[in-house]
Amino acid sequence: MSAIFGLIHFDNQPVAQGDLARMDAALVRHGAEGRLWWHGAVGLGQRQMRFTPQDAWEYQPLVSNDGLCVLVADARLDNRAELLSGWKSESQDHVLAEQPHMLSGLQSSVPELPDGALILHAYHTWGIDCVHHLVGVYAFALWDARRQIFFAARSPIVAPSLVYTESAHSFAFATTPSGLHALPTVPRTLDDAGLVRLLTGLGGDGATTIYRDIAQLPSGHRMLISNGSVRVDRYWQPDPDHEIRFRNDAEYLEAFRHLFDRVVDDHLSSATPVALQMSGGLDSSAIAAVSARLLADRGEQLTTFTEVPRPGFEDKVFQWGYADETPLVQAVAAMYPNIRKHLIHTDGQLFLTDLDRTFAHLEIPFYNTSNRVWIEAILAETSSRGMKVLLDGTQGNITMSWPGHAWLADLLYKRQLVRRSAEEMVALARNRGLNEAVRVVRAHAIASLLPEHVAQFARRLRRRSQPAQPSWQLASPIHPALQPSTVCRTMKMTGVSAIAASPTGVVSATRRWPRRMEAPIYPPIAPSTAWTCAHPPQMCGLPSSPSLCPRINTGGDGEARSLMRRAMAGQLPESILTNRKRGLQAADWYERLMGARAEIDATLTHIEQNELAQRVLDLQRMRHLFERMPTVIENGEDYIAYLRFLQGGLMIGAFLDWFERGN
Repeated sequence: MSAIFGLIHFDNQPVAQGDLARMDAALVRHGAEGRLWWHGAVGLGQRQMRFTPQDAWEYQPLVSNDGLCVLVADARLDNRAELLSGWKSESQDHVLAEQPHMLSGLQSSVPELPDGALILHAYHTWGIDCVHHLVGVYAFALWDARRQIFFAARSPIVAPSLVYTESAHSFAFATTPSGLHALPTVPRTLDDAGLVRLLTGLGGDGATTIYRDIAQLPSGHRMLISNGSVRVDRYWQPDPDHEIRFRNDAEYLEAFRHLFDRVVDDHLSSATPVALQMSGGLDSSAIAAVSARLLADRGEQLTTFTEVPRPGFEDKVFQWGYADETPLVQAVAAMYPNIRKHLIHTDGQLFLTDLDRTFAHLEIPFYNTSNRVWIEAILAETSSRGMKVLLDGTQGNITMSWPGHAWLADLLYKRQLVRRSAEEMVALARNRGLNEAVRVVRAHAIASLLPEHVAQFARRLRRRSQPAQPSWQLASPIHPALQPSTVCRTMKMTGVSAIAASPTGVVSATRRWPRRMEAPIYPPIAPSTAWTCAHPPQMCGLPSSPSLCPRINTGGDGEARSLMRRAMAGQLPESILTNRKRGLQAADWYERLMGARAEIDATLTHIEQNELAQRVLDLQRMRHLFERMPTVIENGEDYIAYLRFLQGGLMIGAFLDWFERGN
C-alpha cells in the first residue's frame, strides 16, 4: 500500500516543511518514493508503491491544471472504463491536464492514465458526490483552494486506512498513526476505550483507535473540513430493501457469472504476475477457477499458495471441520493446467517470533494470532517471487456466498410471505435434515423476531445452563478490574447487545454490518514486506452487488450458498461444490504452542514485568493456563481459552511491551 498524509492549520499559519518531512520519514516503510507539496496553511504528501500498470504514471501530490486542487490517494479503481466512457463527450485533454508531467499523444483509451487523475477529475465533475461514481479500493484526500475546503474519503467495506487528529488550531491525517506521532503536538499514548475494544473483541464504531487523540475515518465515509469545522458522514451502506429481479433462474445465474467475472478480472490488473492465497473453501476456489480461466486466455499462469499443517495431523475437537485442505486444492488445480499450486509448511514456527517487525508495520497487535505464521510465510514467498498482488477470498461469506439463512426472518416478518418462508424451511429440512433445519430457523429467524422483553427473558433462561461468564469474557484476556464498568460503557456505545433483538433486528444488523466489520482500531494491513499488497476480490466491489447477493442467494431451495454453488457448476470439482465442512486455519496451532513452552514462559515472564500489561491484562489467569497446559485439547472450552485467552494475551502483551519501548 502507498501512504498518504497531510497537515492543515486553521489559524492560517504556514505549514512547516519540517513537520511534513517528519511525517514523510515516519511512513518510509510504506513506499520508496516520497514527495511533498505545501502552500500556505496546507501541506500534503505521499509515499508511493506501484502495483498496477497505471501506477507507473502516478505522480503525487497531484496538482490540477489550474493549480487550485491538490490530491493524494492510495487507490485502485475498477470502473475506469465507465468513467472514461462518461467523459468521452468532453475533451480528453482536460482529463490529461490533471497529469501535466505525462507524455502527450496518448491513445484515446488512455490506458496509462493513473487512478489519481481519474479521482481528481471525478471531483471536478461531481464535487464531494464523486464518491458515488467511484468503484474500487481507495483512500484519498484533497485540498480545494478555490472553495477553501479539505475533502477525504474511504471506499466501502475494504479500504486503505486513514487516521487523523484535530485540535482547535490544526488538523493532520496519515495512513497510519506513526505518521501523526511524528508531529511534536501529537502524544504517543494509548487510549483506554480503544484498548477495551481490542481486548474484548466487542467491536467498535469504526472511528475509535487504540491511540489517544487519533480517530479513523470509517470505510464508506467521507470527511469535509471548511472554516475549521470537521464534518464526517456515511455516504454508502447496503440497502436491504433493494431487490434485483430477473425473469427466471437462468438469468440470475448468468447475471451473477457476468458480475463475478468482471470483479475478478478487475483485480487481475497488476504490473507483475498475480498470486492467490487459496484454501479449499468455496470462495477462494471460485476466485481461483475464474482467475485461471481469464489468465489462460492471456497465456498467463496463476500461482496459488495454501497453508497446510504437519503431515498426519488430525483435529480432535471440531469434527465438522478438516485440517488439511490439500486434496481440495489439488482437485481445483487438476481442472486448470495453468494453476501452479504451492503448499506452505511452517512446522514448528511460533507466532511470537520476530514480532517487533510486524508491530512496526501494523502498529497494532496481529489479529487471529495463530494465523500470523502462515500468512507472513505466504506473503514472504509471494514477495520473493516478485509478485505485488495477492488475491484472497476474504469476507466472501458475507457477500458473494452469503449463506442466506437470515433471509428467513425477513420472510416471516413480511406476513404476505409466510407461504414463501414455509417453502424455504421445508427445502432446508430436505437438504440438511430436520434437526439442522430447526436449529437454523430458531437461531436465524425466530430469535431475531422476538420482542425485546421476550428476547431478554430467553437469554436469561439460556444462561442458566451455560457458564456464568459471557462468551466474550471467557475468551478475553482483559484484566478483571477493567471489566464491570469500562466494558459496559463500551458495549453501550457500540450497541453490541442490541442487534437482532427485535422485529427490526435483521434490517438493523444488515445496516450495521459495514461499520461493524471495521477493526476497533483501523483495518489491519497485511504484515508483509513493504512491497507485497493484498486486494481481496469480492462482490462488494461493484455498486449493485451488496443487494444482489443477499436477495437471490438462497435461491428458493433451502441450500446455503446456493447461488454460488450453482453458478460454479462445471467450473469447480464436485468435491468442493458439495462440501459442507469448514477448513481449519492453522489447525496445528496447539502443537506449536506445546512445542515452545520455554519461549512462552520467557515471554510471559517478561510481560508480567510490564506495568501497562499488569493494568490491562489478566496475567494471573494467563499464568494459570500456561502452568496447566494439557497434552492434548479435547473440548471447546479449553480450545477457546488457549487460542484466544492465552495466545491473544501473549500477542497483546508483546505489543504493549513493544509500544512501551518506544519503537
